[in-house]
Amino acid sequence: GVTLPQSRFAIVRTGSYVDYGFGGFVYERNGSVVMPSTGQAIYMGDYAGIRVFQNASGIEYVTAEMEIAIDFNDFNAGDAVRGRISNREFFEEDGTAIGIGTGANQLPDAPVTFAVGPNSTTVNGEIAGELASYTLDDAGAVTIYETGTYYGIIGGPNADEVVGIVVLESADPRTDGVNAQETGGFVLYRDPPT
Repeated sequence: GVTLPQSRFAIVRTGSYVDYGFGGFVYERNGSVVMPSTGQAIYMGDYAGIRVFQNASGIEYVTAEMEIAIDFNDFNAGDAVRGRISNREFFEEDGTAIGIGTGANQLPDAPVTFAVGPNSTTVNGEIAGELASYTLDDAGAVTIYETGTYYGIIGGPNADEVVGIVVLESADPRTDGVNAQETGGFVLYRDPPT
């Protein structure tokens, strides 16, 4: 028989529209999960996403590293889930790398962090909340660059996997009046493994 992965996700987006167009995502856990009641866990892995635009057509891709820390001792508390998406790399539809920096045709090097707040977890092993990235303006002040939401679910018999989706929106710094929407997915594994 065929063995399914413990978790999986799929994202559908198109760059054929001048608005964000049609698209969506799905993620699921295959099988059951036993949620620990004590301890902490770090989950690490890869993130990959698709960027579409409002007031411009086209599509871009993004890859990154991702880490989530979960405190099972206080799983229902506001600070039970912390996360970070870092080392993002961006690509044109043909695979050409997009520069990272503050130049005219570059995108900011802006790690994404989870906002810590209440109601980020459920007893079923679901996680959800807000996230954002930040840049410095011309005066050196910290400003919000991207805002969005993450959704995920813990899977595996020993809570050894997290799968989920991130949706981020921002004003594209390369073109006035153009907004970007990034939809990314992740499957992260417990480190060290159980």
